[in-house]
Amino acid sequence: MRAMVRELDLPQLSTVEELCAAVADRSGRPVRLVPRRMRVEEPSGFVERRAESDVIYFEQETSDLHQAHIICHELAHLLCGHLAEAPAADEDTAHVELPTIDADMIRLVLGRSHYDGAAEEEAEILGAELTRILVLAPGAGTTSQLAPALEHRKGQHV
Repeated sequence: MRAMVRELDLPQLSTVEELCAAVADRSGRPVRLVPRRMRVEEPSGFVERRAESDVIYFEQETSDLHQAHIICHELAHLLCGHLAEAPAADEDTAHVELPTIDADMIRLVLGRSHYDGAAEEEAEILGAELTRILVLAPGAGTTSQLAPALEHRKGQHV
C-alpha cells in the first residue's frame, strides 16, 4: 500500500481537506465532507457516490484524529475503485416518494456499495497510510501537532 500512496504523488499535506482536494483532482470528481452524528447501527463513516460528486459522511462526535482516520478510510474506498458509478436518475425513479422510510437511511443503503472483507481490508490499510501522511506532515493542521510525539529521539519518525 505504501507504493500506492507514493504513486498518488500527493503534495506534502497537513490537512484532511488538502488530501480530499488531491483525491478530487486525481479522480476529476469533487469530494465533499459532511460531519454528522451517526446512529448506533451506522458505521463511523461512509461515502455516497452522487452523479456529480462524492460525499463523505463522518462521525462528528469523535476526536479530530479519529475523524481524519475515518475520512482517509473512505477516501481509500474511492481511490481503490470500490464504489460503483452512480446510476443516472430517470423520470420514473427520480420522483418516487417513500414517506415511511427515513431519507438518511435510504442514502446510507443506496450510497454505499457492499464491500467484501478484502475491500474493507484494502481500504483500512490504505486509509492508515493516508492518515500517517497527515499525522507526520509538518504544518498548522490539527493532526500535524502529533508529529513531535511520534518522532524518534534522533528526529526520525517511527
